[in-house]
Amino acid sequence: MRYRVFAVVAAAIALSAVAATTAQSSKAAGHTLTVWLQVDAQNGWPGIVAAANNAFENSHPGWNVNVQYQQWTTHLQKFDATIAGNDTPDVIEMGNTEMTKYMAAGAFTNITANQGQFDNSKNWLTGMRAWGTYEGKLYGVPYYAGSRVITYRSDLFAKAGFKKPPKSMAQFQKQLAKVGKMQKHVKGF
Repeated sequence: MRYRVFAVVAAAIALSAVAATTAQSSKAAGHTLTVWLQVDAQNGWPGIVAAANNAFENSHPGWNVNVQYQQWTTHLQKFDATIAGNDTPDVIEMGNTEMTKYMAAGAFTNITANQGQFDNSKNWLTGMRAWGTYEGKLYGVPYYAGSRVITYRSDLFAKAGFKKPPKSMAQFQKQLAKVGKMQKHVKGF
């Protein structure tokens, strides 16, 4: 299970400020801002994305936003290919553990001077600010935080013979299958 908390009130608007543009991008002469977001945004908060795109287009006449939705499983390979072909997206959503490699390689634009332009930037959580910072310079804007939490009925797991909490997702799923089978066969479960 994954819960999301928006780090920036209008998180997608922050993207329009070219938060993670690549240094190699040569699209400055164009009038399209290409944004790569994960399908989570497409399925979970399409209204926010549309509102951010409209706000950007209204405040930047002649520009349009082209959102391209990516899969977590393939976005890094695709991004690497765009770097090699010198045709990167202008803005990209990345996970916090993916950022450092690209910041260290010089793939992102230093946006430290623009930091105050991002909504709620004075209130970013220290840890989330760190994800987009390399050698004291800001290269990424916090978008949301995810936390994996499992909530379960320990009494049902105890009845199935599991007295201690599971130590991994795989162990939890295996135990859950047994609990489910027992629930079908035991009255009062």
